[in-house]
Amino acid sequence: MAPMKYFASQVITSAGVLKDRTITVQNGTITEVSYGQSEGSVPLEGIVIPGFVDIHCHGGGGFDSSVDPRGPEFHLKHGTTTIMASFVSEPITSILEKLEKLSFARNVVGVHLEGPYISHAHCGAHKPEYLTTPAIDDLEKIVATKKVRHITIAPEIDGAIEAISYLASNGVTVAIGHSAASAEVVEQAVANGAKLVTHLYNGMKKDYADKNLLSGAALNNNSLGLEVILDGVHIPFNVIKDFIGAANSRLIGITDAAPFAGLNDGEYKLGELPVAVVDGVARLKDGGALAGSTLTMDVAFATAVNDLGMNPVDAVAMFCSRPAAYVDETGVGDIAVGKQANFLVMDDSWNLEQVYFAGELVS
Repeated sequence: MAPMKYFASQVITSAGVLKDRTITVQNGTITEVSYGQSEGSVPLEGIVIPGFVDIHCHGGGGFDSSVDPRGPEFHLKHGTTTIMASFVSEPITSILEKLEKLSFARNVVGVHLEGPYISHAHCGAHKPEYLTTPAIDDLEKIVATKKVRHITIAPEIDGAIEAISYLASNGVTVAIGHSAASAEVVEQAVANGAKLVTHLYNGMKKDYADKNLLSGAALNNNSLGLEVILDGVHIPFNVIKDFIGAANSRLIGITDAAPFAGLNDGEYKLGELPVAVVDGVARLKDGGALAGSTLTMDVAFATAVNDLGMNPVDAVAMFCSRPAAYVDETGVGDIAVGKQANFLVMDDSWNLEQVYFAGELVS
């Protein structure tokens, strides 16, 4: 197949802003990024950025990513060209059955288990009856599926530090989350291989000025990537600005989108728990805890740049290259030779115009 060539007057990568570049694509991979407009290249009308990488997403468009590849496909149309299919807490037997049956959508690179190894004190929209402590034989079965790439664990629960060590040594990215861990336990988790914090500020005590709590300890530990949900609800914008000031180089934009993301306000379920969505905000009907989001990555990216004043190069790192790096997806997350040709065309206000996946226009 002959290579495809695309010309953009402005390309934003993790390294900076490139002017007047032709992107050459062969068999879905970028083979050259050259200066000037090559003959026969397709002009892209707008600002070109890498496709988004969402490492924490439960679904969208009415589809649960743990059972239905149409959930990730919904997010592909919103620019998420690489995604983890997130599961809520369930019995291990149910998780293993789902993993065996799950067919990956084209943009899915693995599964994220958000539980069941989390704290009862900070379980959020997870069914408390399904929370448990890790057992090595269950972890072996999870690893053996070769589908789980990312897992959230509360490191203070029984057996968690040993589980973190085992999972990290078997190629699973471990995140600390839904947790009441002290700074000392956070340090233990990091020493044993934890690399991320699941949705900083949510599923934990919120006093991030206290370095003895998970939120404050995470902000002050340069080893940890920090997931954040930029919907203006999960984290107030003034708090996000503090996080940008303290740890801009470690922030990772996620959606934590629920299966009902993209649908109208109404009543739904997240896992087995009834949820009410009012004005686009999802909360458990029993107790009112936030129940995922209705966010998409294109909206979150625009929020970062337009509402929070983030430099677009920093936003590309936050939503594209950095999440890819933290989950060891070296072939995506940037516009560079050798990367999969996943890129987006944005207008001057950072609205999504076009989505290219493996060099082909998909939306």
